[in-house]
Amino acid sequence: MNVFETLQDLFLHDLNDLHGLQRRGWLVWPMTRIVKEEHLGRCCYLAEEFLNPADLGVLKRKVGLDERQWHFYKVKVSGQ
Repeated sequence: MNVFETLQDLFLHDLNDLHGLQRRGWLVWPMTRIVKEEHLGRCCYLAEEFLNPADLGVLKRKVGLDERQWHFYKVKVSGQ
């Protein structure tokens, strides 16, 4: 499995988990949601570090994140 596939799997797994939390109306420990969002933010930074711009764009499309969402998850880690 290459870097692109590994990152894609991580994103899809965490996004699926977050959607499951949303379906339950966030009736779970808030820390669970926070940890998932922070992990997605770390994955965003890793993707930017290890993928070229073309592959990064493909990854964003495949996992269904636009620039606003991408930035939202990055901020969960950086606090900016």
